[in-house]
Amino acid sequence: MQRGISGIALVQVLLIVAVLSILALYFTQSARNQVHNATLMVDKAQAYVELHNAEANILYALLTEDKNPQSRKQTVNQSNSALIANWNFHDKEFKYNEYVNIALQDLRGLLNLHYPNKQRLTQLLTYSGLNDYDAQLTSQQIIDWQSLDARSDYLPNNVTARHAAIHDISELKHLGLQPKQLNALQANTTQYKRGLFNPMTAPDSLLNALLSNDVASHVIMLRNAKQLTVNEFAQVTGFHESEDIILYPSNLFKVTLQAHVGDANIKKVIYYHLQPNKQLVVNIVAVKAQ
Repeated sequence: MQRGISGIALVQVLLIVAVLSILALYFTQSARNQVHNATLMVDKAQAYVELHNAEANILYALLTEDKNPQSRKQTVNQSNSALIANWNFHDKEFKYNEYVNIALQDLRGLLNLHYPNKQRLTQLLTYSGLNDYDAQLTSQQIIDWQSLDARSDYLPNNVTARHAAIHDISELKHLGLQPKQLNALQANTTQYKRGLFNPMTAPDSLLNALLSNDVASHVIMLRNAKQLTVNEFAQVTGFHESEDIILYPSNLFKVTLQAHVGDANIKKVIYYHLQPNKQLVVNIVAVKAQ
């Protein structure tokens, strides 16, 4: 009888020990999670600080520094010297500091999606993988999709035209465009600019679409080495300033900032229209944050 009672007591002790062990594991894991969450919050707060600091400095530099590709002037603010030495206006990411990477795109270097040059748009779509016929058809459909005309011979019968300017690339899914073409349009076109095209600030992918392989590779190599001049670019590519071409950066920019601190990652994309000589100096056209 005594042995049976001892056995029951032992089982009870073991059960209590097991429950206490489970509780200890739970509290330990809960404490770890709380520490991780607290650390993540601190990292995220620092990431926001780093991102906003970079945003302010890049905006100041865009407003005050000379962006002329021919110029070799000293920077206005010596604290911006490292930034100016690394920046470019063709969306090639560069390191701002140990926490922040930045990419700048002169919107003049992208194709205008609202009023596209059909030949260049067709070349881009061909480069993205479409055959010549489908690329030309898709180019015309993109134009007709936005046209005010009530009727189009190029849109499918089951597709109703927007009859207005596109607000976002994703709208073109209605035309049956595949992800590869949508991504190419997202990277190389914009709905935030009008007027002249600057191929000197076109992204690498757009240069590859518009130029032969050898010429594009040569231009990209010189540009990455910061040795590309307007005269050489015009001579090699055949792009000369004309009624729709200009080889000088605009005041329309897409600024992509990515901050990484610990496990925290923040991305922000800002579209600026800068007017240094106007009352409204900084016009934020659009902001996209992740």
